[in-house]
Amino acid sequence: MKNSLAGSPWLFSDGLAAVLIKNKWGYIDRQGHVAIAPQYTAASGFSEGLAAVEVNNKYGFIDRYGKMVIKPQYDFALAFTEGVAACSIGDGFHIIDRNGRVLAELGEDCTDVENFSCGLAAAEFIVGDGDWRYGAIDKTGKMVIKPKFSFAYTFEEDLMPVVVNDGDKCGFVNKEGKFAIAPEFDETESFSEGLAPAKKEGKWRFIDHDGHDVVLLGERFDHVDTLIEGRSIVKIGNKSGAIDKAGNLIIDVRFDNLNSFSEGLAYARIGDTHGFINPSGIFEIQKPVTKATLIDKLMKRGNWLRW
Repeated sequence: MKNSLAGSPWLFSDGLAAVLIKNKWGYIDRQGHVAIAPQYTAASGFSEGLAAVEVNNKYGFIDRYGKMVIKPQYDFALAFTEGVAACSIGDGFHIIDRNGRVLAELGEDCTDVENFSCGLAAAEFIVGDGDWRYGAIDKTGKMVIKPKFSFAYTFEEDLMPVVVNDGDKCGFVNKEGKFAIAPEFDETESFSEGLAPAKKEGKWRFIDHDGHDVVLLGERFDHVDTLIEGRSIVKIGNKSGAIDKAGNLIIDVRFDNLNSFSEGLAYARIGDTHGFINPSGIFEIQKPVTKATLIDKLMKRGNWLRW
């Protein structure tokens, strides 16, 4: 799994996926059976054998058997990647190891941290007179790239997608913070398998590490996601499908919701059916969408978000 997706619910990792069962989060296995009983108010997917879960308004980490291995004490917690996780506590973020030991305290000026990848994590800091900018930190909390971008995503393949200014162009910087691909795109996604989706003048394409067009996708898709397991989720209007890295449509654009593939399965919904499809677009796990509850309506939450 790419680090940018690490910890995502409804995504299989270590053979388990976090799903909302009635009004509590639990985990199912690849056969759709409950593997860890629904008991959490929030839960992430597994990453590196651990998953962040919320109990009594605090986050801790469980192992894949449901054992709490880092006690709930954080206001929020990201997934473990490269042996560390960023967790918010009080007015700042801490970087912890798998034993819960604090490796770095980032202070009150740090307001957001992405997952670690390539040894670095994108992080947002307050700069100047109440402005917020993204740069990057290492695992000791040292600022490696000064905060100067309006947004930044997780490093993948040693490149970090950034937005220069609000509503401005997107490009990619290297680990020194220098532009490896000039900010000339309207939208970008992270690199994977040597390619990244990028939109320019209304047209999507896959580009290489030099920013050169490899596959022109044109105007047929409204959005193109990062390649995961050789497939990119694409959208046309409110419908989703998937293409391969050559741009060939391999799953028809017919799903009302479709997540990225992980461990050969992807969460999908079409009409009143949802579950997990295989790379051919066929449901391997499926069940009817549950009826909307009063809580769903009050929270304005799609009832299909419950397993």
